[in-house]
Amino acid sequence: MSTSLRRSRFSGRAVELDSMESAFRDVSGGRQRSFLLEAEAGGGKTRLVEEFANRLSGRALILKGGCIEQRESALPYAPVTAVLHELVQLRGAPAVKSFVGAEGARELAWLLPEFGENSERFDAGIARARLFEVLRKLFEELARETPLVVVIEDIHWADQATCDLLRFLATRLKKIRLMLIVTYRPEGTSATNAQRTTIADLSLSEGAEVLTLPRLRRAEVAVQLEGLLGRPPTPALINEVHARCCGIPLFAEALIDASGDLRRDLPGSLNDYLLRAVRDMPASTAELLKVMALGGPHITHALLRSVANKADLELAEWLRPAILAGILVPDHDGYAFRHALIHEAVRGDLIAGEKVAIHRAYADVLERGPVPSYRVWHSVALARHWYGAGQAENCLRWAWQSATEAAATFAYADQMEMLKLVLAVWPEVDDAIEVIGADHCKVLELAADAACWAAEAEQGLAFVERALAEIDVGRNQEQLSALLLQRAVMRQHALIPGEIADLERALDHALDSTRLRADGLGQFSRALTLRGEFDRARPLGDELKDLSERLDDEEYRIEALIVAESLEMASGSYHIDSLWSVVDRARQASIGRVEVLAGATLLRALLETGKYPQVTEIGPAIFARTVEFGQARYIGAIIGSPLCRALLALGRVSEAIETCERMAALDPLPLGLVHVFECQAEIALVLGNSDRIAVAARSLRSLPPGPQVASRMAANLLRFDIESRALAGDMDQSAILVRSALNHCEKQGRVSWPLLASAMRVAVDTNQKDVALKFSDLAARSPCRNVVEEAERLGILAEMSRSTGSDLEAWEAVAQSWADLSQPFRQAYALMQAGGAAVNAGQRAKGAGHFRRGADLAHSTGASLLGNQIETLAEKARIDLRNGKEGGMPKAPLGLTDREFEVLRLLAAGQSNREIAVNLFISSKTASVHVSNILSKLSVPSRGAAAAMAHRLRIVDPA
Repeated sequence: MSTSLRRSRFSGRAVELDSMESAFRDVSGGRQRSFLLEAEAGGGKTRLVEEFANRLSGRALILKGGCIEQRESALPYAPVTAVLHELVQLRGAPAVKSFVGAEGARELAWLLPEFGENSERFDAGIARARLFEVLRKLFEELARETPLVVVIEDIHWADQATCDLLRFLATRLKKIRLMLIVTYRPEGTSATNAQRTTIADLSLSEGAEVLTLPRLRRAEVAVQLEGLLGRPPTPALINEVHARCCGIPLFAEALIDASGDLRRDLPGSLNDYLLRAVRDMPASTAELLKVMALGGPHITHALLRSVANKADLELAEWLRPAILAGILVPDHDGYAFRHALIHEAVRGDLIAGEKVAIHRAYADVLERGPVPSYRVWHSVALARHWYGAGQAENCLRWAWQSATEAAATFAYADQMEMLKLVLAVWPEVDDAIEVIGADHCKVLELAADAACWAAEAEQGLAFVERALAEIDVGRNQEQLSALLLQRAVMRQHALIPGEIADLERALDHALDSTRLRADGLGQFSRALTLRGEFDRARPLGDELKDLSERLDDEEYRIEALIVAESLEMASGSYHIDSLWSVVDRARQASIGRVEVLAGATLLRALLETGKYPQVTEIGPAIFARTVEFGQARYIGAIIGSPLCRALLALGRVSEAIETCERMAALDPLPLGLVHVFECQAEIALVLGNSDRIAVAARSLRSLPPGPQVASRMAANLLRFDIESRALAGDMDQSAILVRSALNHCEKQGRVSWPLLASAMRVAVDTNQKDVALKFSDLAARSPCRNVVEEAERLGILAEMSRSTGSDLEAWEAVAQSWADLSQPFRQAYALMQAGGAAVNAGQRAKGAGHFRRGADLAHSTGASLLGNQIETLAEKARIDLRNGKEGGMPKAPLGLTDREFEVLRLLAAGQSNREIAVNLFISSKTASVHVSNILSKLSVPSRGAAAAMAHRLRIVDPA
């Protein structure tokens, strides 16, 4: 199947590669091993073998051959012939002949003409035995020279002779340095053919291991897509590709076109490939697959029997060929297509008349009553099938009913889909208002509300605009207010301007003391709080509190408490116990909306006050509640953000990464994506990955420049830019960005402590004492709202001492403050500075202790760059962190030899290869070789980058 000429990034399969590497070590030690790689078509068998072969480059002789699919009968010994051909290409026919002798070469000539004249054959059995023995001898001789890896791909297409040979080799070649790798598709072998017998025998042989390649997870598909696109894919693209390809790598590649866009229709080559097996089915089976294609992703046996109108045994006879061919997968009560793209291809192959007839058949059956175990909602299925059958009034009736049912169970995406069907068939039903009891404008309002909670802002805003165009403003003031509130919240989450104007106008049209006005007051106060306009938010919160009492409404009483607590937090007053009681109160009232709001506020308060263990304890449960209430996509990323940050603060980096991936998988609206991309950057910062910080910053910049979080994004983007440039060694650009950060901080009414801390550190690193002094003054006079900000201020003031000679006591206080907050990464950095200050003060033992503790903390969190930096400083101070002793000559850092370390010092001082050669009494060519080795070991592209890394890690003395 032809897909694209682009090559995707290898993704996943780490466990499988580790297993194969381990087996190769056994082989290198003289033990034969066999690997059977099982995966469905497109599952990545060949790519895994290629990656493994690349890793073995220079350590083994690797020979590959593959079986060929033939309609009639398989070519005998096709993969063995390919292996021999590759061997001859690598070594030459004379060299191969020397391994097997003249008689052996005559046997091999039956497979490959390069070996000359073939032997005479009188008995087929004897001839085959002689060939097998010659191949055994050949492989033994090759394995004596170097470990041998023989790859036979696609043995589900193998002929009987090849199967026999594989069993022979696995049995006879035991104590030699041979690794045999065979690949196959499980759906390509039936229970009666030779291939399955061969697979079973090989799997039971000594030293054999079976690896079944799972489908790629969402995060692994994301890595694959990033390689294809050359940029990070959007969460929406990842979700759609993963859902359609079902984690099959080859299909993921095929779904992206040459311009990097998602193909809405299957490319012709992929469509033909997917339908080939379907078109090979008996006519009765093919017809049944068409029926199933319109039944949903899974169809029960009972429903299929009724729709097809067939007896159980007859139905089973028709289904069996599709199951054996791997088109369908049976389970305890029904059947499903093996993956979504086969389903999509079969459905797309239907013509209009077939679709109408099949939809009508389903609708007729479902009208009799619900079908047990059917995985599609009964009313939803009826609405879809009546729509497909062209029956508008029946579709309208069932779509309206299913929309009502969906709203009651928080299934907002289903509700929106059904209301879209209502709107689609509305013009075809003369008495639509009488059928459902609502007018067209009301349907649009409900559709907009469903779209809002389903986080489909673009569609929701379109529904609102249509409703506003229809509404009689003079007679429907409250409906107008409700629509404006809907538009405001969607504009907020989409980071679109106009939200505040909508809220003001909505309150102007909801003057009475109603729940609608209470809803507007709560929404308006939260919007102003998000923007930092606390003085405007307070009177709205006060009015909400009064109105909730007049209405005697518990929902808005709770919301008023949430607003009040949020405003208290902004001024530095955190009432954690009160927030706990608000959450409990909302939970007891069984009001999902305010329960989630209260949970989000509590998590933010705990995060800001450094109570990270509590965040990690309750965060998952609050996140789970967003799923239960159908709000995961709407607010899940905002709930997940404090959980991710708390995990990162505690040094639980892998869990933070998993949480961030879950946030991204929700495909949130831009407001949620702000939290996703910020968390991605924070994780990359801890890991010291400048490229990933820059990628996250670019993703943030790709979002709409909405006023809702403009100040926050500006501060964070400056910080991420400073950190990524400093980590990349671009200190000149970092210095420029630091001055921009100073301008930003001086203009803002509130200080961003993380930005101030990053900018201050880099200002000192780039010797900008005037800027550092201004940052220090700003930190000293800025109020701190919580203990985390107090720790940041301590660190900033301690940084100032580095420009004149680090203050040991100050850095020890900073380290203790981060230790009290259980932040190992920040503690490790402070300990590094404390260690340097101690050494400079002549307290070497104390310095060694600080270095050792800091390095341990850094490495334990996965912050290897910081850990390496600490170790380098210790080595420079002649402190050996490995055995607890200090004072000996340190080993050259970063895996460099002593000579390479000397060359790096001179390179960082700006010397050319010729100057390095003169200083070290070596030739220019030798100096050039050392420089090349240094670039390779440091994984940097140029001399300048190597010099920048040396200065950043303080391997060399500053000029």
